Amino acid sequence: MPKVQLSNSKGLVQLSGKGFEHSDTAGEVGFHRWVEELSISAVADNDVAARVGMYIPAQARITNAHIIGTELATSADASVALEIHTADVAVDAASAGTEIVGADEAGNKSLPDSDLNLGSGDVLNDNINMGTLAAIDRGTSVSYFQLAAKEDISAMTGTPKVVVIIEWFGPAAVALV
Repeated sequence: MPKVQLSNSKGLVQLSGKGFEHSDTAGEVGFHRWVEELSISAVADNDVAARVGMYIPAQARITNAHIIGTELATSADASVALEIHTADVAVDAASAGTEIVGADEAGNKSLPDSDLNLGSGDVLNDNINMGTLAAIDRGTSVSYFQLAAKEDISAMTGTPKVVVIIEWFGPAAVALV
């Protein structure tokens, strides 16, 4: 699926890449929303299972993050959490980010306070939000996002998928290649 951008100045625009971006000032500073469905890879516990196809330049304030399980694995074990990091971490590499949505988020602020469970016995379209976590001011740090495995899913079967939704004020997203 191509990247789609919705802006007040241009309307609906199809671009190269993937994901959905809603921006009131496309390509500039303003309010932005990124929506992307990611396929989860079979990886070890605390490894990156999927990476979001964009990053946000410095000086952003992340106001909301949400993850939704849109397809379950065919095996029992599969769970992920959303992390933010200052560098792009490859899939199957050790996670190095800070969890912002999931059970390990500092202060147990995610709603519900859980990782997103994607196993065969879990609930389709289950979702987790950053909940009561205050807006995240990134200052001089860029923001890359990844879904990290929260258990060993290296033997996982099937093709679980997760929709990631991120909203922020600041500069527009930059697509990853």
